[in-house]
Amino acid sequence: MKPLVVLPTLAVLFMPLAWQPTQDRTLEGSWEAELRHWEDAEWVLLSLRARFDGERIHHGSSFRAGDLEGLDLLRGREGSVQFELRREAGAISFVGTQDGDEAWGDFTWTGSDSYLQAMARLGYSGITTRDQFSMTLQDVTTTFVTAMQDRGYRDLSTRDLIRMRIHGVSPEFVDALAAEGYSDLSAQELVRFRIHGVTPEFVAEMRAAGFEDMSTGDLRRARIHGVDPEYAQQMAAAGFENLTFDDLVRFRIHGVSTDFVNEMAAMGYTHLSGDDVVRMRIHGVSPAFVREMEALGYDDLSAGTLRRMRIHGVSTSFVQEMADVGYENVAVETLIRMRIHGVDADFVKELEEHNFHDLSADDLIEAKIHSSWWRRERTR
Repeated sequence: MKPLVVLPTLAVLFMPLAWQPTQDRTLEGSWEAELRHWEDAEWVLLSLRARFDGERIHHGSSFRAGDLEGLDLLRGREGSVQFELRREAGAISFVGTQDGDEAWGDFTWTGSDSYLQAMARLGYSGITTRDQFSMTLQDVTTTFVTAMQDRGYRDLSTRDLIRMRIHGVSPEFVDALAAEGYSDLSAQELVRFRIHGVTPEFVAEMRAAGFEDMSTGDLRRARIHGVDPEYAQQMAAAGFENLTFDDLVRFRIHGVSTDFVNEMAAMGYTHLSGDDVVRMRIHGVSPAFVREMEALGYDDLSAGTLRRMRIHGVSTSFVQEMADVGYENVAVETLIRMRIHGVDADFVKELEEHNFHDLSADDLIEAKIHSSWWRRERTR
């Protein structure tokens, strides 16, 4: 991306709160554009920068390639460019330079006086210059405002309107949610639904899967953590048929997948409860850990024992290190006690340096608990 050009001197004609039809609003700044590819389509990412009232303004918008007449980044042209974006709230004139699939230059925005008149009739007098600029970029039309008012949203702020347009809250979206039983949602809830992908289709799918009367918060949590009908069906097929919604959320949070459940089942860990698999994931009991322990001769361990081993740090490396200093085939419970009290291979070597050899595992633990014991013995 080419560096942005130096921002030109800002020219802003301030308006008092009361609308005055003879006073235009303008704003100047710099812009840059680049071609992006996502969702199997070509898009133009357009960024605008300016200074207003002592603050930096940065707006980013995406347009399908070809929608900005006069700016063709698909063909990779070079040279000067000039184009215009006209919206009900105002118009933005762009001039600059294109180099392949990138372009940059200066812009001038002019706010529409007739738009302010129309918005005042809808109850929005005193729209600030900054908000009108944003309303131009996000295409907050009077048609949109009227449609939202018809659906009961009569006390929305200009910032609410802008956020709704940014995140794609439309009258059709509101109607579809109402048809699924979610009416009278606040502007904030509607925006959060769009941010997290709670669509009317998703609501219908969850209801069909047996998750009825979900709160708006539960619907958001479902999308945030990836709980959907497909995941619920996968867990049911893996032996967890009667999980509640909260159970499924816990499973997702802690990474309980069908692969994990099936791998553990293949190693003999069948009939695990939901709490069992969640605790295993929390404490790092993995199929790999189980296989490593089996290779060291520790098989047929219960789910609870495996968790305790992980909680207290009985790892394969610890077991091997203790074997290397003469403590092979130590019982799991003894290994856990060793870790609890800080007995390790270095401690064994320290004792041996002071002529304490062939101590039992219990003696090692006692020596560590009562550190003065072996020091007294050493001086005899």
